[in-house]
Amino acid sequence: MKILAIFTGGTISCSEKNGVLSPDGSNSFLLLKSRPDAEYETAVPYTVLSENTGLTELEKLFGTVYENLLGDYDGIIVAHGTDTLQFTAAFLAQKLGLCRTPVVMVSANYPLSDSRSNGFENFGAAVDFIASKQGRGVFVSYKNSGAEFAEIHRGGELLAHASYSDALSSLDGNVYGRVANGVFIPNKNYIERCNEAGNKNSLSGRVMWLRAHPGMIYPPLTGEVKAVLLEGYHSGTLNTDGNELRAFCASARKSDIPLYLTGCEEGFNYESKSMFESLNIIVLPKMPPVTAYIKLWLK
Repeated sequence: MKILAIFTGGTISCSEKNGVLSPDGSNSFLLLKSRPDAEYETAVPYTVLSENTGLTELEKLFGTVYENLLGDYDGIIVAHGTDTLQFTAAFLAQKLGLCRTPVVMVSANYPLSDSRSNGFENFGAAVDFIASKQGRGVFVSYKNSGAEFAEIHRGGELLAHASYSDALSSLDGNVYGRVANGVFIPNKNYIERCNEAGNKNSLSGRVMWLRAHPGMIYPPLTGEVKAVLLEGYHSGTLNTDGNELRAFCASARKSDIPLYLTGCEEGFNYESKSMFESLNIIVLPKMPPVTAYIKLWLK
């Protein structure tokens, strides 16, 4: 089995010096030594802490992955930081679709030198999943703290982290499967929502993302903004009774900036929702907000 391992930095590559964690490229190669049962080639398009990931890094990573999809690899593993893992996974999932070569992202909640780290387990589960030959497209291999096994998530199904937590979860618990004792076990109830073909558009990055909260202050809209993503409360609602949202929507309409709402599913037809059409708010289909954000980047 031949695997391309792509190292991008993040906690999974970090070393501590004087109490500060910084990427150390040599640490990533410890992952390969932990699973000598595969043959590896490596690539390093960049090395950053994942919170410093921007459009440039995403395009570099996509280029590295894309140019190797037709190689003789059984799979590609991308070692990445945990902070922005969902964003990069959603981006690759949108760009690559159901590519024949599985691309599996891994990260670590602590540096590999820390006994609490799940990095080796996440990497090992990725290798086992690739060996199973039971998946096409982009995935994330991750074992939550306290969990018995690592789960395999679709790249476009991940929800953002809860505050103060490194745990990963898929929308509606729609995980692709799990790896137990070196064996991939598919989720029999998994619902496939990934598009076959990838998105050919380039990143723009000019999307404003606003999350609903009481007393919300809406920022002014400038010519740099091409779209606005509104994330509603858990039932998909927004405060449509106050003047703030109405003024913001009027400003967006005047500037020809589309407004999209994520987090709003069918049912729970509160009267506040009846205002969305008149405010020119476009309600998106059900998907993780992170995926909605990336889709608008590529729109």
